[in-house]
Amino acid sequence: MSFPRYPEYKDSGVEWLGEVPSHWSTGSIRWLARRYSGGTPDKTNPAFWEDGTVPWLNSGAVNDRLISEPSTYITEDAFKSSSAKWIPEGALVMALAGQGKTKGMVAQLTFASTCNQSMAAIIPGSEINSRFLYWWLESNYQNIRNMAGGDLRDGLNLELLGDIKCPLPLAEEQRAITTFLDRETAKIDGLVAEQEKLIALLQEKRQAVISHAVTQGLDSNVPMKDSGVEWLGEVPAHWECIRLKQLVIESVAGPYGASLTKAMYAPDGYRVYGQQQVIADDFSVGDYFISEEKYGEMRRYTVFEGDVLVSVMGTIGKVAVVPPDAPPGIINPRLVRYRCGDLIQPRYLQSVLMCQKHQEHLVLESNGTTMDGLNMVTLGRVPIPTPPIDEQTQILRYLKDQGQKFDPLINEARTAITLLQERRTALISAAVTGQIDVRGLVGGANAPDLVAASAYPESA
Repeated sequence: MSFPRYPEYKDSGVEWLGEVPSHWSTGSIRWLARRYSGGTPDKTNPAFWEDGTVPWLNSGAVNDRLISEPSTYITEDAFKSSSAKWIPEGALVMALAGQGKTKGMVAQLTFASTCNQSMAAIIPGSEINSRFLYWWLESNYQNIRNMAGGDLRDGLNLELLGDIKCPLPLAEEQRAITTFLDRETAKIDGLVAEQEKLIALLQEKRQAVISHAVTQGLDSNVPMKDSGVEWLGEVPAHWECIRLKQLVIESVAGPYGASLTKAMYAPDGYRVYGQQQVIADDFSVGDYFISEEKYGEMRRYTVFEGDVLVSVMGTIGKVAVVPPDAPPGIINPRLVRYRCGDLIQPRYLQSVLMCQKHQEHLVLESNGTTMDGLNMVTLGRVPIPTPPIDEQTQILRYLKDQGQKFDPLINEARTAITLLQERRTALISAAVTGQIDVRGLVGGANAPDLVAASAYPESA
């Protein structure tokens, strides 16, 4: 279905807006809202952070989009001793800096709070509805990030936020747009959540299949024996339970300390492999390189086809096998490289280490160390249920067949999520820029179902 448009449009003169309904005006946040940043009490003073009563937010709170609880509480003394300020209920907050995608994200408060200095409070005046302004800012997330270097580390500031120009429909239109978007995005979010649950269920079932195959085998009638490892339980009687260090002929931890830092990376040359490749099990991604000269110094960390790489810091316990077409390169400090002996196939070792029982064990082991991570000693002790080589081949073939059943369903759900999110983004943009006229679409029973809609106006 198509959505109605306004009868007449005009050039807004604003790059982010383009044409708007002829009766709309525009204005800058500088004149439409008050802006100020927050503050952080002294973190070396525990008294400021214990038994507090003043709600306080850190930058990560914006990920909730509608903030219903504080990150923590600070004391009245902490509030008075810092530059933190009260932000009224219903106001907006935006992350001025932060890791990853946080910078430029906006959220609305459902309670009065304070925040840190890396967030801006935005308190709309009488000319613009707070919820309408939220939707406008969310629809321009990437544009706002680009004001401060896009994905670079550069931060936003209050002056830049003040320069943001906003569409100004009539007050009743702003209310209609926010009502429409709140309702329709909730529908889409609900469908996305259903697809995410489906993916989680399919992944759980696939993981159960893998775990059973690599710890119990494929023959349900085979005699079993105690593995001697409490968390592993029983294994087929003809299998051996062998420690990882006894199954490999070579093991190398990534370069330690100052021997490899990002300052040593080059624009091109030999690849530096890390968690980006291992977590995705994709050696075509990534753009870290070292020079030929540096590679010559670090040849002991070189990866070869069939090497098993394990992530030991950060996201620990993820495993990948180096494919035959991987460009020449080395591992970084967050990985350990293993070369399998004659008793186990690389893909089989990967399947065992990635099964649920072993993943849970690796997490427990990493939490028990002085650093959040694994080490060679810990990994070397991990027991690996090891069937004969020909049985490993059978199990790997079975797991591949099972993957061909689960993977298309998972990919289909992921595609559905992508399409729903694209539809959500397009709808928000179309509504806040006036490319669709929602005034007749907020009447409840007669409102169209966005999810069933198959067409948007070209300008959306």
